[in-house]
Amino acid sequence: MSATAPSRFLLVSTVVCVLGCASAVVIPVVTGASQAFTGSVASSGLLGLVFTVRNVQLLRANGRPSLPPAVLTTIFGGWFMLAPLLYGDVGFLPTAGTQLAGTIISTFGLYVVVAGVTGETR
Repeated sequence: MSATAPSRFLLVSTVVCVLGCASAVVIPVVTGASQAFTGSVASSGLLGLVFTVRNVQLLRANGRPSLPPAVLTTIFGGWFMLAPLLYGDVGFLPTAGTQLAGTIISTFGLYVVVAGVTGETR
Protein backbone atom coordinates (compact mmCIF):
# COMPACT_ATOMS: atom_id res chain seq x y z
CA MET A 1 0.00 0.00 0.00
CA SER A 2 1.23 3.49 -0.73
CA ALA A 3 2.10 6.10 1.86
CA THR A 4 -0.57 8.41 0.46
CA ALA A 5 -3.96 7.02 -0.41
CA PRO A 6 -5.79 8.53 -3.38
CA SER A 7 -8.86 10.64 -2.80
CA ARG A 8 -12.12 8.76 -2.52
CA PHE A 9 -13.47 10.53 -5.62
CA LEU A 10 -10.43 9.53 -7.68
CA LEU A 11 -10.82 5.91 -6.62
CA VAL A 12 -14.57 5.99 -7.29
CA SER A 13 -13.88 7.52 -10.73
CA THR A 14 -11.69 4.56 -11.70
CA VAL A 15 -14.28 2.08 -10.42
CA VAL A 16 -17.03 3.88 -12.38
CA CYS A 17 -14.93 3.32 -15.52
CA VAL A 18 -14.79 -0.42 -14.75
CA LEU A 19 -18.56 -0.53 -14.35
CA GLY A 20 -19.03 1.49 -17.54
CA CYS A 21 -16.91 -0.95 -19.56
CA ALA A 22 -18.75 -3.89 -18.06
CA SER A 23 -22.08 -2.32 -19.03
CA ALA A 24 -20.79 -1.66 -22.56
CA VAL A 25 -20.12 -5.40 -22.85
CA VAL A 26 -23.61 -6.35 -21.66
CA ILE A 27 -25.81 -3.70 -23.30
CA PRO A 28 -25.60 -4.87 -26.94
CA VAL A 29 -26.14 -8.47 -25.88
CA VAL A 30 -29.27 -7.86 -23.80
CA THR A 31 -30.78 -5.34 -26.21
CA GLY A 32 -30.52 -7.61 -29.23
CA ALA A 33 -28.20 -5.50 -31.36
CA SER A 34 -26.80 -6.83 -34.62
CA GLN A 35 -24.08 -9.45 -34.43
CA ALA A 36 -21.48 -7.12 -35.93
CA PHE A 37 -22.23 -4.35 -33.45
CA THR A 38 -22.45 -6.75 -30.51
CA GLY A 39 -19.17 -8.42 -31.43
CA SER A 40 -17.33 -5.15 -31.90
CA VAL A 41 -18.60 -3.40 -28.79
CA ALA A 42 -18.47 -6.46 -26.52
CA SER A 43 -14.91 -7.34 -27.54
CA SER A 44 -13.87 -3.71 -27.14
CA GLY A 45 -15.54 -3.64 -23.75
CA LEU A 46 -13.68 -6.74 -22.61
CA LEU A 47 -10.40 -5.22 -23.75
CA GLY A 48 -11.36 -1.96 -22.04
CA LEU A 49 -12.00 -3.90 -18.83
CA VAL A 50 -8.36 -5.00 -18.84
CA PHE A 51 -7.20 -1.39 -18.76
CA THR A 52 -9.86 -0.11 -16.37
CA VAL A 53 -9.15 -2.84 -13.84
CA ARG A 54 -5.40 -2.22 -14.20
CA ASN A 55 -6.08 1.47 -13.60
CA VAL A 56 -7.84 0.69 -10.31
CA GLN A 57 -5.08 -1.72 -9.30
CA LEU A 58 -2.27 0.77 -9.94
CA LEU A 59 -4.14 3.61 -8.25
CA ARG A 60 -4.64 1.53 -5.11
CA ALA A 61 -1.02 0.33 -5.14
CA ASN A 62 0.68 3.66 -5.88
CA GLY A 63 -1.80 6.21 -4.59
CA ARG A 64 -1.68 8.08 -7.90
CA PRO A 65 -3.18 7.52 -11.36
CA SER A 66 -1.21 5.71 -14.01
CA LEU A 67 -1.52 7.56 -17.31
CA PRO A 68 -1.32 4.66 -19.81
CA PRO A 69 -4.40 2.79 -18.58
CA ALA A 70 -6.22 6.06 -17.80
CA VAL A 71 -5.69 7.38 -21.33
CA LEU A 72 -6.70 4.06 -22.91
CA THR A 73 -9.82 3.99 -20.74
CA THR A 74 -10.78 7.44 -22.02
CA ILE A 75 -10.20 6.34 -25.62
CA PHE A 76 -12.46 3.32 -25.12
CA GLY A 77 -15.15 5.65 -23.81
CA GLY A 78 -14.88 7.69 -26.99
CA TRP A 79 -15.16 4.54 -29.07
CA PHE A 80 -18.35 3.53 -27.26
CA MET A 81 -19.84 6.94 -28.01
CA LEU A 82 -18.97 6.70 -31.73
CA ALA A 83 -19.56 3.00 -32.45
CA PRO A 84 -23.36 3.16 -32.81
CA LEU A 85 -22.99 5.95 -35.36
CA LEU A 86 -20.61 3.88 -37.48
CA TYR A 87 -22.81 0.78 -37.54
CA GLY A 88 -25.87 2.50 -38.93
CA ASP A 89 -29.30 1.62 -37.60
CA VAL A 90 -28.36 -0.27 -34.44
CA GLY A 91 -31.56 0.52 -32.60
CA PHE A 92 -32.46 2.96 -29.87
CA LEU A 93 -31.59 0.93 -26.77
CA PRO A 94 -28.20 -0.37 -27.97
CA THR A 95 -27.29 3.10 -29.21
CA ALA A 96 -28.43 4.97 -26.11
CA GLY A 97 -26.96 2.43 -23.70
CA THR A 98 -23.60 2.18 -25.42
CA GLN A 99 -23.30 5.95 -25.82
CA LEU A 100 -24.27 6.53 -22.19
CA ALA A 101 -21.63 4.03 -21.07
CA GLY A 102 -19.10 5.77 -23.31
CA THR A 103 -19.97 9.21 -21.97
CA ILE A 104 -19.57 8.03 -18.38
CA ILE A 105 -16.29 6.24 -19.14
CA SER A 106 -14.85 9.22 -21.03
CA THR A 107 -15.90 11.74 -18.40
CA PHE A 108 -14.53 9.89 -15.40
CA GLY A 109 -11.56 8.53 -17.38
CA LEU A 110 -10.56 12.03 -18.45
CA TYR A 111 -10.81 13.19 -14.85
CA VAL A 112 -8.34 10.47 -13.88
CA VAL A 113 -6.03 11.47 -16.74
CA VAL A 114 -6.07 15.13 -15.69
CA ALA A 115 -5.46 14.14 -12.06
CA GLY A 116 -2.49 12.06 -13.23
CA VAL A 117 -1.04 14.86 -15.33
CA THR A 118 -1.45 17.49 -12.62
CA GLY A 119 -0.37 15.19 -9.81
CA GLU A 120 -3.65 15.81 -7.98
CA THR A 121 -4.43 12.80 -5.80
CA ARG A 122 -6.13 14.37 -2.76
